[in-house]
Amino acid sequence: MDSISRHEQLLRVFHLIDILFSARQPLTIAELKDRLCDRGVIDEMSDKNVRRDIEFLEKYGYAVKQTKKRSARGTICQAWSIEPGKGAEELVTPAISLPELLSLAVARDFLAPLAGTFYWRGISQLIAKLERVATPQLLEYVEAHKEGLLIHPRPAAAKYRSRMLNAINRAIRNTVELEIRYTSLADEKPKRYTIRPEAIVLYDGSVYIAGYRVAPPAAKTGRAVTSRKATAADTALRFFKLDRVADAKPTSRSFVRSAEPVEELLADSITIFRSADPPRRYRIRVHAPRARWVCEKPFHPGQTVSPQADGSVILDIERAWDDEMVPQLLGLADMVEVLEPDDIRDRLLEAAQRIAALYMCRHVREFEALRVGG
Repeated sequence: MDSISRHEQLLRVFHLIDILFSARQPLTIAELKDRLCDRGVIDEMSDKNVRRDIEFLEKYGYAVKQTKKRSARGTICQAWSIEPGKGAEELVTPAISLPELLSLAVARDFLAPLAGTFYWRGISQLIAKLERVATPQLLEYVEAHKEGLLIHPRPAAAKYRSRMLNAINRAIRNTVELEIRYTSLADEKPKRYTIRPEAIVLYDGSVYIAGYRVAPPAAKTGRAVTSRKATAADTALRFFKLDRVADAKPTSRSFVRSAEPVEELLADSITIFRSADPPRRYRIRVHAPRARWVCEKPFHPGQTVSPQADGSVILDIERAWDDEMVPQLLGLADMVEVLEPDDIRDRLLEAAQRIAALYMCRHVREFEALRVGG
């Protein structure tokens, strides 16, 4: 069994343990498959694989009992349950401390954008189990303390469809290409894209698919057709905001995951920006009124800070992208001066001149109106 199949089996087994342990009566193969499907663990699965997972539980010490029950159609079917005793003791809810329960309750708020998905259900089910062993007084105390912590801006709950997120997660886990209908900011209607998804990224209250676009297959010729496996993916990592994804469907076409993890690719980014152009070195002076802010934030994850005698700081950034840095620098206005590279100094000067012209033109118009009126 390869690593992907083993990973999928372990995921199913953990869900089977929870399903069987919480069931009030033995469950048939069909009932187990329905519940796994409801949780987004599987779409389709053979009866043989479910039986193999049950054998896995028996092999590793769980007291699985096989019985018979009548199905909805009236036929007699095999059914399974986990008996109290060996294997069930390991599932007894552990003791929980107040800080642990409080932390889980706050973590659920952070996961609000994923409401309705198995991520959200998982932490909600865990909290529900822990709440069964907590006293009412303890739960009231947790809620009272939680009121003193604010998450701003508060993520929107149930923002994304569970089925779509589950489909994206399956494509990432199984390393298969994903077909999406996506509307970029420049488009009015969604377009179809094929991407190689690497990760789901939660950033600033929204969910993004990090992946590489796949070039469409070549047109048919008289003698041959270019296969999908022969098509190339973009070299630049892209981020597709899930708010703009109308549909997502995993394909059967596998791909090889990038050698560079998404976490490493984002190490040079202030936000979740990526560019096909190589990053460059920046040297920036930040004046005293904003010096502490750029150190605490920080302004860039890869910055090195050199304090100056006048209270300003100089930031040395070895790898940064121009198209991401320029808007961030403009946001600091006259509190920042770019020392390197020189061409960015010129680019900021041109932007400042255009901004000044907007406001100067307004004052000129007001002056002309007064002169004409006088």
